Amino acid sequence: MAHKIAPEKGFSLLEVMIAITLFAFFVSAYLTSQGYNVEDSRLSEEQLILQQLAERKINELILDPPKFSNATANLNETKTFEESEFKNYEYTLEIRKIILPDFAQLFSQKDGATKDAEESYEGNYFNENTTGQRNSELEKMVFNELKKNIEKILWQARVTITNKETKYKFSLSTFITNHNEKIQLNIGI
Repeated sequence: MAHKIAPEKGFSLLEVMIAITLFAFFVSAYLTSQGYNVEDSRLSEEQLILQQLAERKINELILDPPKFSNATANLNETKTFEESEFKNYEYTLEIRKIILPDFAQLFSQKDGATKDAEESYEGNYFNENTTGQRNSELEKMVFNELKKNIEKILWQARVTITNKETKYKFSLSTFITNHNEKIQLNIGI
């Protein structure tokens, strides 16, 4: 009695090589994407720390504003944080006096007004008669006083946080109110 020998079952060398190549491709793609995810997470964490430090410094500045003077008008100082966990971070504080354009030229002179602005006023606003001239002069006085008052009480502040190792930066700006300044309410009418 002759036994029939069944052919051996298994994978050929070619099939094994194809399987290993596909497995290596998918593993390398997975590891690469995980590396990008880790890097993105690290950058997100860095941005969050920079933003939180900037918000903290701005809040400190709002709660305890500096003495406003001509020396403060162009303040630009860089300091490091005192806390040990933030020793790699430094902040730059910039304070500037706000400078507004001349309101009188922007709003009350006919030559500086656009056609839409001229049409938006009722009556003879830009008429050269005595009443129009008086309104224009009064408006110039009001705008000049408003400009002086705003420039006295509003200051611009910007905090820039920098990681000294990675050189990543984050800036945050705000306006600070000078509560000690007296504003002029009498315009001399």
